[in-house]
Amino acid sequence: MSELPEDDERPSRPSPEEEIPRQGLLSAIPKRTFSRVVLLLAALAGILYLRQRTASIASCMSDAFRVPPAAEQPHPPSSLKARVVLPSEPAEPSP
Repeated sequence: MSELPEDDERPSRPSPEEEIPRQGLLSAIPKRTFSRVVLLLAALAGILYLRQRTASIASCMSDAFRVPPAAEQPHPPSSLKARVVLPSEPAEPSP
């Protein structure tokens, strides 16, 4: 009753034996113990450095993306002066 017809071409789910196991972050790090420890210590030092500098980084970012207040923007001139110059020769008619 619940069997699918043989002409059904939907992809079937792989069996648990055929699934590729997920690799974690630590398995991507080189296997040697010394290099793994050095790499993790360097990452920890970077995290601690950025944690200490968070306030200055945030202030720099807020200064960079701040929109200047409307009062400090220069006002456009009240009247625009323009000069229109007409060509001395008439334009050719387009086909």
